[in-house]
Amino acid sequence: MSDDQRDSVAELAHRIDSTKMGSTQETKLFRTLAVALNDRTALEAMLTDPDSASYKAGLISLAQAIKIYAWIGRDDQVLMISLQSVANRIKALLTQETLV
Repeated sequence: MSDDQRDSVAELAHRIDSTKMGSTQETKLFRTLAVALNDRTALEAMLTDPDSASYKAGLISLAQAIKIYAWIGRDDQVLMISLQSVANRIKALLTQETLV
């Protein structure tokens, strides 16, 4: 992962943390993160309605991509913390959806 890509992913993670959970802005940022992490599966699934099963599958795909990139960038603590916060947000969204 290049330094520019790391900075971009860390910035996106920070922006995701500062947005309201379940908002349109959050959805846009998740899509942008899927592009930054080169996760076409997540991106395609996230182009659907955020309440759909396909979108939820996209979140799961994005979480898997985050896990891979966290492993690749494990020496960069800032990146690790950023990716962990996004993974926690995705987990909260998926958990919230199953409780409703």
